[in-house]
Amino acid sequence: MKARELWTPTRKDHHGDLDQVAANLKIERGHLDEAESFAQASILRWEGISKRARTYSGIVLATIYVKAGEPRGLQLAHSAIDAADKLSSMRARLRLVPLADALAARRNSDAQQLARMARQVASTRA
Repeated sequence: MKARELWTPTRKDHHGDLDQVAANLKIERGHLDEAESFAQASILRWEGISKRARTYSGIVLATIYVKAGEPRGLQLAHSAIDAADKLSSMRARLRLVPLADALAARRNSDAQQLARMARQVASTRA
């Protein structure tokens, strides 16, 4: 009886996180509204399961918001940069580069500062 209470079923998606891949493709094509829904789905998929995968998805979502000029973009970017900085994953750090590029394209000082911060984290080994 105890085993049944502790058992959790495996994930139903045997193909991994294709939402993150789709979000990145939509970003490349400039379809930011469509990319957002895929990025949100990816974040929900990894919440409480994988901090690394959740961070990847958070970086993608922040990139979308920054590119779209959304008010929450800078806040999401800051959170994504902090999350990547806390990981030992160099891949997570390298995924900050497109976010840094999007931030650098913005003309305000906060975005410029976050772009520098993202580039610094991306180039630092954990």
